[in-house]
Amino acid sequence: MKKNGKKNLLFGVILLATFVIWTALIQIVDVQPLGQNGTNIGFATFNCWFHRLTGVHMTLYTITDWMGLVPIVVCLIFAGIGLVQ
Repeated sequence: MKKNGKKNLLFGVILLATFVIWTALIQIVDVQPLGQNGTNIGFATFNCWFHRLTGVHMTLYTITDWMGLVPIVVCLIFAGIGLVQ
């Protein structure tokens, strides 16, 4: 394996380990029933503070909600191309 390949592999392993640690921490640290309908959220103090700081912006919510349809449309386009082939 080339030196650059080892560097990329190490970087990938570090990112994977960071993801695993973050996932474990968010389930353990400062979990409180402060979400909608009393759902538990991790890092509750920080999350609630940030929510109070930024507030709710329904315009941004609507934009990101519609942007979530873009990958579905792309998948449907690829499915249509595959069907034609």
